[in-house]
Amino acid sequence: MSGISSVTFDLKGKEVFLAGEKVQGTWFVNVNSTVKVNFITTYLIGATYLEWRETNLSRKDFEDDEFKTHELYTRQVTSHPVNGDGLAPGKYKYPINYQIPKDKMHSSFEGRHGATRWFIKIEIGRPMPHSNIVKYKCFTYLANVDIDQPLYAKSISKSQERKISRAFGIGDAGAIKLTASIDRSGYCPGEWALITLDVTNGTTKDLDQPSAALIQEVEFKGNGEKKITKECIRNLVGTKLSKGNQLKWNNQKLTIDPVPPTSLLRSSYCIKCSYYIEIKVPLPFCNGEDIKIKFPITIGTIPQNHKKRQNKPSPPSYDGLNIPVTDLSNSITYTEQKKSKSCFEYSSKTLEFPKISFTPMTAYVVEYTPTATGTTPPTPSKNQAPPDYSTVQPSAPPFPSSAEKS
Repeated sequence: MSGISSVTFDLKGKEVFLAGEKVQGTWFVNVNSTVKVNFITTYLIGATYLEWRETNLSRKDFEDDEFKTHELYTRQVTSHPVNGDGLAPGKYKYPINYQIPKDKMHSSFEGRHGATRWFIKIEIGRPMPHSNIVKYKCFTYLANVDIDQPLYAKSISKSQERKISRAFGIGDAGAIKLTASIDRSGYCPGEWALITLDVTNGTTKDLDQPSAALIQEVEFKGNGEKKITKECIRNLVGTKLSKGNQLKWNNQKLTIDPVPPTSLLRSSYCIKCSYYIEIKVPLPFCNGEDIKIKFPITIGTIPQNHKKRQNKPSPPSYDGLNIPVTDLSNSITYTEQKKSKSCFEYSSKTLEFPKISFTPMTAYVVEYTPTATGTTPPTPSKNQAPPDYSTVQPSAPPFPSSAEKS
């Protein structure tokens, strides 16, 4: 940078912001030689931008179809005074003081086909032939997804039964009965979903391993079209179930990883992030789709029993899984979100949506102890058989392994 050696920003140590909170900080500009400047402007911007492309062989120009959407939540601008003679050598401070709107807006999110980003921007206008100097500082905005409500504290149970054939749809090989339940329908990252399962194999065939998985489903909307992605966040796998036998789980733990919160209703018209726990029993060949039971759940930013814990001392800086957490808002702690398998690679200069590598934060419960009706599975002694399940984490997280422990 000609004449300007560095441009940095201090957000006063705060990384996570909620609706209505003030965003205050200072841009620092170091100048090593006199430089002509036309203007200095700072911004607070919150927006969602989606873009993806699909091959269309029917097009004569052989170009891909493009799908784009932009959603602006806020754009706040401050013009800072500039001396007509430019900036002399020295250090300059440009404070900012903005406020997050109280409207219902989408939380910070990074996905395969789109992202919701909140950031501070500074633009230093230079006369021709110099290009303007533009810098960004991202932060995390989290919507108020409160699961500390009776609505999310109730357990849910579902059942399904399926008859299977002996071979190629012919004959009766018996029936498979599946009953499953989860302890509640709302969780915060760091907590466990307690899963109870009862599978009866009343057939003449052996079955593969039943499983329970936490699935993230994201719906993107661009140019009137939809694009849906699904990602398995964590998987709990049982043992194979031989003919005539029964498999039972009693409050087995499925850890909720640090993932983005569920999208609030009407917080965005172009992106929707949701979650469900899927119980699956694989069926033998030529017997149709596997048995599946889905439990829609809400991933929140305010954990269960938060109000009861507000008066207790702050939790430690590291949880039992060695995940670093930051205490930023009373007793709620935050950690970096688990990175998606695919990063959003598009940007738009005209829409002021930059290409930035950024990992948002999310609420995280440290040293979680369940207080619902479910109980923690007992730890087997040396003489006991190992549990009839194991855990699989499909993609490695950006932090030390957090495999379940029984």
